[in-house]
Amino acid sequence: MDERGAAVVEGPIVGRNDPWGLPKVDLEARGYVAEEFQLVGRAGGYQIKAGTEASGDGCWEVERYGEAGYRTRLLVIRPKTSERFNGTVVVGWNNVSAGYEMPGLLGEEIFEGYAWVGVSVQEVGIHGFPMGMEKYASRRARPLVEQDEERYGTLAHPGDQASFDIFTDAGHVLSPSRSGEIDPLAGFDVHYLIATGGSQSAMRLATYLNAFQKQAGVFDGFLLYVWEARGPLPEEGVMPYGRMASIRGDLSVPIIIVNSEFEATHLHRIELVDTETLRVWEVAGTPHGVTKNASVAPDGRGRVANRLSYQPVLDGALRSLQRWFIEGIPAAHQPRITFDSVGIHAITLDEFGNAVGGVRLPELDAPTATYQGAAFGSGRGALFGAARPFSDEQLRALYPTREAYLSKWNTAVDRLVADGVIRTQDEVPMRERGAAVPLPISEGETAHRQEPAAGQAF
Repeated sequence: MDERGAAVVEGPIVGRNDPWGLPKVDLEARGYVAEEFQLVGRAGGYQIKAGTEASGDGCWEVERYGEAGYRTRLLVIRPKTSERFNGTVVVGWNNVSAGYEMPGLLGEEIFEGYAWVGVSVQEVGIHGFPMGMEKYASRRARPLVEQDEERYGTLAHPGDQASFDIFTDAGHVLSPSRSGEIDPLAGFDVHYLIATGGSQSAMRLATYLNAFQKQAGVFDGFLLYVWEARGPLPEEGVMPYGRMASIRGDLSVPIIIVNSEFEATHLHRIELVDTETLRVWEVAGTPHGVTKNASVAPDGRGRVANRLSYQPVLDGALRSLQRWFIEGIPAAHQPRITFDSVGIHAITLDEFGNAVGGVRLPELDAPTATYQGAAFGSGRGALFGAARPFSDEQLRALYPTREAYLSKWNTAVDRLVADGVIRTQDEVPMRERGAAVPLPISEGETAHRQEPAAGQAF
C-alpha cells in the first residue's frame, strides 16, 4: 500500500432487496452464492506528471494532486465452497455508460470455479450523470443511491479521478496477501487476480495499465474486451472520454484483448502488436453489442440484425489466461483483421463481403450472409452492426448438400478448439448450431432472403 493506508471492508451488506446487478442465472444450481460488501478508504486524484506527456505509446507517468474519502461496494459471486474455487478472482470494472451500473460477468467460463467481484469504481454508477447530462441516462435502471436507498444510501464517491486508486484498493482486499478484519473471500486460497472490463470500462483499464499497473502491481493479468483503442487521461478536475493510445509495451503481466470487428476499425490506427505478454484477438463479423429487440424482417436495404457474438471467444480468453497462469502456456496468437488503408471503412473484404482475417467463427468460414461488425452512418446503431442474408440461389450454389456446408462449418470449429480460442465445452453447442442452420437444399424449401444489388453498400 501507499501512504494513503489500507482500505477496509464492511459487511456483508443485507437488505430487503437483492444486490443490484446479480447475473440472470440460477446461482444455486451452479453451486455459487452472491454477497455484497462495502469498501471504505481514501483515494487520490491524478494528473500527467509535470514535464511529461501522454504519448501514443502508452508510457504515461502520473502524479497525485490531492485525495478524498470514498465508500463504494463490492459484489462478490463465488463458489459455495472453497473446494470448488480454482484460485483465480476475476475483478470487474463495472460499466456505467448508460448512467447506471451494468456489471459484466464473462459468460459461462466464470462458473468453472472462479470468483467474480464487480467493483463500483465510477461516480456515475453510484450517483448518476451530472446535471445537464440526464438526457443520456437509460430508463432501464437508476444509479445505486436511487436504485435502493436502504442498501446504497451511504455510498459516496468523490469523482472519477479517484477510480484508479479505488480499483487498486479493491485488488488489495482480494489479493493473496489480504489481511483485513473482514475478508470477502474468507477461507478461499487466492492465487491470481484478473482485472476485466469492456467498452468504456476497457478504456479505463487501458489507462490503468498505462499509468498505474507498474507501480501498483496488484493484478496478475488483464482481460479487456470491445476496447476502442482509447484511454481517458488523468487530468486535474476532468476525466475526458479519452485519446487514442496503445498499451505500453514494458508490462510483465499477461494481457488479452478480445475485440469485435467494430473496435478493430479503431485499433488498426494505433501501433499495437502481440508481444510476449500481449495477445489481441479480433473476432471478424461481430458487432460491439448484439441488439435484443431487432425485427426478423429485412429493412429497406435488405439488412437484418447481426446476431454474431464474440462471447464464446471471451470465455475462451479467460480460460487461456488461467492456463497461462497455471501451466505457463501463453495464449495463442491469432491473425488480425486485414485493412486496405487507415480509414474506418477500409476493412479488406472477401468475395462474400465479409472481413478478411481475424478470429473466424464458423459463420464466417461457412457464410450464409454478409456480416458487418460496424454499421457506420447509423448513429448509435453502428455499435450493433448489420447482416445481409444470401439469396436462396447463392446458398444452393455454395452448398449443394448439407454435408458440404457442415464440412466447412466443422472445420472452422476444429480450428477454434485447437487454438484454445473457444472452450471445449462450447464445441458441441457450436456444432449443433451449424446443424440447425436453415438451408434451401431440398426441393420446394423456401427461405425468403433478399439478394443485394451489385455494388450495394451497407
